[in-house]
Amino acid sequence: MMKLINAIEIAPLRYPKETHELPEISDYPAPDEWFRKWEEAVSKLNIDFHAIQKDSYLVDIEVINDENLQIILETNLQEIDCEKFEDEMVAFDGGIVLKDDSQVLITPTCCGNIGNINEWQRILDNKTSDWSEMWIGHPWIFYRKENGKVQFSDYSDVNLSEFIHIKAIFEIDESELKNELEKVKQHQINFKNRISNILHKMNIKNAEKISKRMTGI
Repeated sequence: MMKLINAIEIAPLRYPKETHELPEISDYPAPDEWFRKWEEAVSKLNIDFHAIQKDSYLVDIEVINDENLQIILETNLQEIDCEKFEDEMVAFDGGIVLKDDSQVLITPTCCGNIGNINEWQRILDNKTSDWSEMWIGHPWIFYRKENGKVQFSDYSDVNLSEFIHIKAIFEIDESELKNELEKVKQHQINFKNRISNILHKMNIKNAEKISKRMTGI
């Protein structure tokens, strides 16, 4: 079953109770052993961290409770001047994750943020059957629509105009994509509202505008 997840990237070492070090992959070459050690280290931090998959810092915004969300906000706000938020505030790193059953097929990449949900909406708005580029950070991916299906390429650092032969590696139903996209849009609005409420309780000026900027709305 296909599912979209609206996720943000949380680097756990930004939220320590005290100094901690995450285990090096080189010390634990077996992935399962490294991930177990990694989870042990993260459990000692302030924040309750459950990534969407191993070797990822992406967390579903729906599983972040208000206590942890406030810790994230307090840490992020230390780095900006709330009076100049329009110049300094950016959306959370992350974006849309596409899963099919238990397999993660697409994750946001470097420099992607949760405002990139608009790129997924463009798939539905696109009227052509040609390959098109979708920005999820870099590397990015390409997609095309055909017979009610949406086909996706592998990740690429090559621009669409320079790509000669694009290969589809999987496809999903366009109708399923539409239904899932409506869900994650609402999740993003709810997330924005939760952030705004917490910022108001923290007596942060421009709480509503900052929450919109943080969530890419």
